[in-house]
Amino acid sequence: MMRRLLVAAMAIVSLTLMGQQFTMHATKYHPGTGGAGWRTASGDRIDKTRLANYEIRWVALSGDMFRQHGFKMGDTIVVECSSVPKLNGKWVVKDRMGTRRRQCIDFLLPKGDNYRFTGPMKVTIQKAK
Repeated sequence: MMRRLLVAAMAIVSLTLMGQQFTMHATKYHPGTGGAGWRTASGDRIDKTRLANYEIRWVALSGDMFRQHGFKMGDTIVVECSSVPKLNGKWVVKDRMGTRRRQCIDFLLPKGDNYRFTGPMKVTIQKAK
């Protein structure tokens, strides 16, 4: 009985989140610099060639997005960003940011990227349907 209640509660949370949008503080990170290695928190290895060719569209979310809003590793999200249109579209959650960060997203980009990412900015995300 308790197990059914738990499953039902998780389903309600998932359905509620599907339509929610979150406006977040956005930054970018490069693998191999600043403590970011060539593996993500999900255990996936970052292929340098695919990243350099912009074939990988992975993000890291702050821990509160996992705990409070039900995001999971492997979730696909849709990003909207008016100041950097190249960020728009689908990205896959493959990493988790440090515990101090709140309502944040980090985009995995190759060093010397061409996204014209001049500094922290705001983006809106929602789970892909």
